[in-house]
Amino acid sequence: MDAIKALRSQGLRGLAKLRPVGSRVPRIPPNGEAPSTFDWDENYHTEFCVSGTTALALAVAVAIGERQLAYTPEVILPAYGCPDLVAAVLAQKAKPVLVDLVPDSPHMDLEKVKEAFSGATVAIVGVGLLGVPERLELLSELCQSNGVALIEDSAQCFPPASEHQRWADLIVLSFGRGKPVNLMGGGALLVRKDLLSGAKPIINRFPLIEMKLGFRWKVKRLVFNFLLRRFPYFLTEKLPGLNIGETRFKTLDEVVRLALPERLLHLGIDHFHQRSAMHRDYLEQLDPLQKNGWCFLDTEPISRELQRVARNRFGLLAPSRHHRDLAERKLNRAGVGASGLYRRILPKIDGIRGISGTSDYPNARSFAERLLTLPCHEDVTTDDITLIVRILIGLSRE
Repeated sequence: MDAIKALRSQGLRGLAKLRPVGSRVPRIPPNGEAPSTFDWDENYHTEFCVSGTTALALAVAVAIGERQLAYTPEVILPAYGCPDLVAAVLAQKAKPVLVDLVPDSPHMDLEKVKEAFSGATVAIVGVGLLGVPERLELLSELCQSNGVALIEDSAQCFPPASEHQRWADLIVLSFGRGKPVNLMGGGALLVRKDLLSGAKPIINRFPLIEMKLGFRWKVKRLVFNFLLRRFPYFLTEKLPGLNIGETRFKTLDEVVRLALPERLLHLGIDHFHQRSAMHRDYLEQLDPLQKNGWCFLDTEPISRELQRVARNRFGLLAPSRHHRDLAERKLNRAGVGASGLYRRILPKIDGIRGISGTSDYPNARSFAERLLTLPCHEDVTTDDITLIVRILIGLSRE
């Protein structure tokens, strides 16, 4: 009833909304052969998992196995990020150690990272957020000097930054809803080949299930793609109990590998590369915002290759939480699915409180309060970008 009332009150004009994230799942053609290799095959071995979270848990298991500690292993994480980071670490009975960010940046403070090291540290997780990779070259140097593993969490970045550079020992990919390559689920752990002999026995301890692309999967794909359209998405968002976009902490109770058809992943990657890198339009047209206290996340140099790659969202920091919340409300009222993403630092998310200490992490907290994300998927039109720019530029002048 509430959804119906909302529809009546807004009228026909308000019966559509551009989703904040999520690309369509590609159709599987009846015939045709997939390429036999992935771009990272020269340097990394691929193990598929049921999710990106599971892939990260598997990476942590490998990192723990390399050290053979007699006490609780520790994994260094950024204080702002998806709660699944913590779930993956806890699934391997390890302790998450959180580190504050650089001011106005998604990157971890390297001095804080150094302070977080202990004799129990087994890995650092360098998280690429919203298409912006961590400073993996610098983290790699720290990891090598301390004898710990570097895990690149590239769930929100594709292709992974270490693909050819070999900075990371382990790379995590996710193919879930809202990720750059969307297969409605699944993930992958990429293991650097020089580490494979030690990692493989650990990986093989975990169960393996098969992913089938039969009738049920095809129907699920059709329904999923339909719900991404503006009118169905508007209706779905109004339904009570779904809590679309809400950040929740869920424990990971089982780590399972997946026999994912490589043909499907190749189709997903091809679909991803066909999308335009519209974040460059945002960077250009929203540049005047920087004179009024707004910040872009691209604070570090990014290779030309990555600049040309599409992103699943575009992120920027408002001058204050008030400005972020106001911009988010106005954009959503105009039919644009803008989002504050996780909205809180990890220690403040229900279910994580008390697990990782009581530090405040002021830079991460400021980041969480000011982050605004804008859609970058294939259904965003030139008119959408014009509307978004007009609203945000107008707000900055008020």
